[in-house]
Amino acid sequence: MINYLQLPFQFDPAFLKQDVQQFNSAGWKLHFQKLHYEGDWSAIALRSINGEAGNIIPAALDEKTFGDTVFLAGCPYIRSLLGTFQCPLKNVRLMKLNAGAVIKEHRDVELSYEHGEIRLHIPVITHKDVEFYLDNERVHLKEGECWYLNFNLPHRISNNSNIDRIHLVIDAVVNDWVHETFSNKNLLRKEAEEPLPYQDNATKVEMIKLFRLMNTDTSNKMADDLESGMKTS
Repeated sequence: MINYLQLPFQFDPAFLKQDVQQFNSAGWKLHFQKLHYEGDWSAIALRSINGEAGNIIPAALDEKTFGDTVFLAGCPYIRSLLGTFQCPLKNVRLMKLNAGAVIKEHRDVELSYEHGEIRLHIPVITHKDVEFYLDNERVHLKEGECWYLNFNLPHRISNNSNIDRIHLVIDAVVNDWVHETFSNKNLLRKEAEEPLPYQDNATKVEMIKLFRLMNTDTSNKMADDLESGMKTS
């Protein structure tokens, strides 16, 4: 099982920042999982279900109706770099963790290469005092790099710096191109020696409660899918 993998792509931080600087504070929507963080954690949707600019909620794996939002049209460099990834793209978001904010340790449901969906992070603005831990290991992500991170594992982030941390976050479906890219043994990677358990029922129940609290069509479907999996497992 892959814990993390640094992909063989390096993007220009200056061009990334040019695309991002157009968004003022009013454009960012606070993250929906409010129990998971302290301070401000927010996002802007560049791709979403049906291209809805106000929808920052990631969709279930089988959701197929994704489209670019009006925000992506104003990000020429990001629009261009998305062509690097020769796999079906789902949600694409800019995600901001304000100075002093903390994302508490949690897991994301079935969000891993092994489950058929990858989440890639490209740091746009970051700082040495941003601490990101994946499965209790600190991982250092630098501006312009591209990382796959297995968010099915416990992870947490503390922005101990005096600047807002912004990442470009890409959700994509695993296909042959992803398999080939990930099979490159020359890439910086961490793999678990033994398969780790997915999630216990207590964690699933917590996620179901959060999805029900959001009370959207997408979140309710995700809750239904989780409940169905618990009944059949």
